[in-house]
Amino acid sequence: MRRRGVELAAAAVAALGFAFACGDVPTLPGGVAYITPILLPSPSMAFGDSLRDSTGKVAPLRVVAVARDSSIVTGVLVSYLLTSLNTGASVTNDGIVRAPDSLGTLRVVAQVTDGTSNGALQLQTPEVTIDVVPLADSMAQSGTLPATDSLLTLPLIQPLQVTVSGVGPSTRGAVSGIRVYYRIKAVYPASVPVIGHFYLADELGVLKRDSTQAIDTTSAAGIASRSLIGAASTDGSVVDSVLVEASASSQKGVPLTNSPVRFIVRVKHP
Repeated sequence: MRRRGVELAAAAVAALGFAFACGDVPTLPGGVAYITPILLPSPSMAFGDSLRDSTGKVAPLRVVAVARDSSIVTGVLVSYLLTSLNTGASVTNDGIVRAPDSLGTLRVVAQVTDGTSNGALQLQTPEVTIDVVPLADSMAQSGTLPATDSLLTLPLIQPLQVTVSGVGPSTRGAVSGIRVYYRIKAVYPASVPVIGHFYLADELGVLKRDSTQAIDTTSAAGIASRSLIGAASTDGSVVDSVLVEASASSQKGVPLTNSPVRFIVRVKHP
């Protein structure tokens, strides 16, 4: 699944610091050595709407200016420019992006000067893309999860897949860039602890030893997926079934129809 690090400024700063350490670093009068790429509050936005964060609030693009000692520099002037021709799309110098009334892709760059209104162009970010997609309104279970009366034998790795769809300018379609939150809600019987028996993992493996929650971002096909990992217990306890919920909201922060999707995985012990 596509993952976007929309809020990882610190990681971007560290990576850029390493890259620029290998060559000459231009320095602005304000002490700026380099800048991060544009940090997106979300990888996609609904047509005809403004770019929003995960809570549904209108949120700006961001660029962080960094000094040679890796401290954050304030007071620089950032300008945002659309490099794609999209009639009806716009971006303000405050980083607020407005989508056109059509689907497609916006491309944006940012330019940083020394903080004066007529300062010469000094640094420019790489181009970023923002998908303009339908307004998400529903989600549903998808994939090949067995029926709830089927039994899976431990140890198991079971993908839990959902599809998010929404209304576009003229037709319904899959919605990319929607965060789907997975959570192991319960095991049955309830006397058995969740931790130590079942975990949620992304495509790179188990997130952490107490991982009962995970997040995925829908792909271009509107699909999100996380794996439920289970193993035979070492304490003699027996689990009959596991309940996992996947929930998501629209770009405007409204819970989707059918959210949460509930997965009931019945477990057969060896």
